[in-house]
Amino acid sequence: MRAEERRRQLLAAAREVFLDSGLEGARISQIAEHAGVNQALLYRFFDSKEAMFEAAVIEPLEDALTQLLDDLDGNIDAEEARVIVCRYFRTMLGIFDDVFELLTIVLFSDRAGGHEFYQTRMQPFVDSLAERIDSAGDLWPQLYDPRVTVPMSLGMSWGVVMDAHLRETEIDLDEVATQLTGVLLNGLFVRP
Repeated sequence: MRAEERRRQLLAAAREVFLDSGLEGARISQIAEHAGVNQALLYRFFDSKEAMFEAAVIEPLEDALTQLLDDLDGNIDAEEARVIVCRYFRTMLGIFDDVFELLTIVLFSDRAGGHEFYQTRMQPFVDSLAERIDSAGDLWPQLYDPRVTVPMSLGMSWGVVMDAHLRETEIDLDEVATQLTGVLLNGLFVRP
């Protein structure tokens, strides 16, 4: 098995163990057993279970941020902005859908731990995106403060995913991304 395929397999096993046992209760031995490998192989890919958890939850968010920041470079017209925002929502909805239960565990199972996780891992994501949008000036004009609109956009994505998970329904990611894009760029009300 190629290294990237093996890494994905190990992360899939880690996600299952984290869901069953939580971050604190999970053991490297459980993850190795669930993946059908020995612990030494896990340590070739990851330094710790915390590193596995971060790879499962944070790396997709960081990759999405990197892509979005790349997309925001240069002159952007209204249609390009709509495409970028829609792709951002589609990506965030997909990530949140994939990691919903894990992120819920880390954010809400232990108040202090969730607070620390948000401040050290999620807040930099939010802040760097808000800073990039704010510094774009005329290239990405804003009516509202990105320190409000960025968490709002993440919250809209999270809320839709949470609702679908708790209702046990599927999300049409493309349709929901299109609707969230419309809300963010056009508002909720029809203008005459």
